[in-house]
Amino acid sequence: MAGDVNKVVLIGRLTRDPELRQTQSGTSYARFSIANNRMYVAGGERREEVSFFNCVAWGRQAEVINQYCRKGKQVAIEGRLQQRSWENQEGKKQSVVDVVVEQLQMLGSPGDGGGSGSSGDGAYGSESRSYAPAQNSPPSYDDPMPYDGGGMEDDDIPF
Repeated sequence: MAGDVNKVVLIGRLTRDPELRQTQSGTSYARFSIANNRMYVAGGERREEVSFFNCVAWGRQAEVINQYCRKGKQVAIEGRLQQRSWENQEGKKQSVVDVVVEQLQMLGSPGDGGGSGSSGDGAYGSESRSYAPAQNSPPSYDDPMPYDGGGMEDDDIPF
């Protein structure tokens, strides 16, 4: 019997700067979200649909994303979906689905919504670079990752 498949490939732009944090055991993780635009034609009229995805990266990859990616930076992400559930303060069950980043590639030029603040600093050239995690499996969720609600503000939308 074939196993299940959980694979996601997205290209989009960061809606806000990544937030780098650490678990209680000291493992780094970065949370960020991306906007993904889909163009289509309906009734002879060109339309655009925007979807927003919450993402999480672990370890060294999280540190690299935090260092080089900023709001507006276009990235290609390969990963998997993971659902988290919890009870809110009123005892109501809540859940969210995150994209767990397994590989990330920065797209565009260094001055294109990313980088460490100064273009031409040699941090990375005009070519894309791919950053894969040191290991393909993040730490167990037994070491809880705090959830901050993941809500989007109007300022998070990159346009």
